[in-house]
This record gives sequence, structure tokens and C-alpha cells, in this order.
Amino acid sequence: MKQLVPIFTKALLKGDVQSVTKLYTSSIQSKVDSLTFYESVVKPAMYRIGDLWEKNQITVADEHLATASLKYFLASMFTPYEVSERHPKGLLFCIEGEQHSLGLELTNEIFKEQHWNTRYLGANVPVKDAVTFVQAWKPQAVAISIGMTTSISLLKKCLEEIEKVQPDIKILIGGRLISHYGLDFLKKESITTFHDLRELNDYLEEHTGKFLELMEEKISN
Repeated sequence: MKQLVPIFTKALLKGDVQSVTKLYTSSIQSKVDSLTFYESVVKPAMYRIGDLWEKNQITVADEHLATASLKYFLASMFTPYEVSERHPKGLLFCIEGEQHSLGLELTNEIFKEQHWNTRYLGANVPVKDAVTFVQAWKPQAVAISIGMTTSISLLKKCLEEIEKVQPDIKILIGGRLISHYGLDFLKKESITTFHDLRELNDYLEEHTGKFLELMEEKISN
């Protein structure tokens, strides 16, 4: 799969969605599932494009074209699933200051595949707005993406505020930062961290039924 990364990256930078889709389709036909393709090809390509931009080897316009092409492609990767208000609710957002939301978009699709009722708020969500949404919607879980060390203090504040308004909520945290740093304030029973989408998918497969049971208990009471 590694040999596909430079080809995939080049196609994204050209805005060649047709070639991107062909690479994905041929991989699926070779018995590679969507999650493996994302982790082995899409994610490394995203990081490579980000590195090229940081090194001024591509322009802002190039980066935007690649991102738009990738979003268009990702929209075709997953099948829509019907959900109802009786399914567990998950709120997803990037912590304030985080502008890169593509990984979280994939996270949203995985939640939906597991029949969660989701609200995806996207990038750069202010702490007060996230907390207000939690208080109003009362989700069973929130999934937060963080990639920059400069956002750690805001993440800590956000978690504290969310747990004040909904103490029994489950908090799921992923993103590039989680793969590189061990943060002591995340080591508590109410918080689970994930290094990749495979870990998240396995977690949801194991625990969605439990979330549903707890939700039905509250409704019956």
C-alpha cells in the first residue's frame, strides 16, 4: 500500500478525483477495506501534503485544491445509513484553533456506520459553543480531534466544562497529537484516546450496544 501514497498525493494535488477514485476502487477489488485504505494511503497523503505546504513546496491554492479533491472523494467512500433518535448520540468537533477536520469527517462516517445519531460541528469550534451544544443536545459521547500542542490547554478546559454540564458523558479523543504525546489529564475512566480509526471502529463495535442499553434505561426511567 505504501507505493500508492506518492501516486495518490500527486493525483490530489492535480485535483484528479477520477484517478484518486480508481486507486481506491482497485484496492477494494484487491480485498483491501476502506479503513485500511484510509490509514495506509489517505492519512499519509494528507500528512505529506501538509508537510509540503509547511516547507513552501506547494502553494495555499495547491493545498486547498488537494483538500477539496480529497473531501469530494471521501464523500463517495461510505454508504449512507439511516439512524433514529433512539440510537446513541455522538457529537464530533475539532478543538478551538484546529483547522484540519478531514480525519474527523472520517470519524463521523464510522460513527454512522455503527448506527449512531451524530452531529458533526467541524473545525475550530469555540469551547463555549461546544459546551452549549452538549448541554442542549445531551449526547452519550463526544469525539474531539486535536493535532497541535498549542491546543492542549483549550482541550483541558473544554473537557472540564463538558463534564460539569454532563458528568456521565463519554469522551473520545483522537488526532495527530494523541499519537505523539501522553497527556496525564486524559488518563481517567470517562476518557478514551484513539491512535487511528481502526481503534475507534473496534471500540464502537464493542461498546455501541452498551451505550444503547444505558440510553434506553434513561428513557424508561
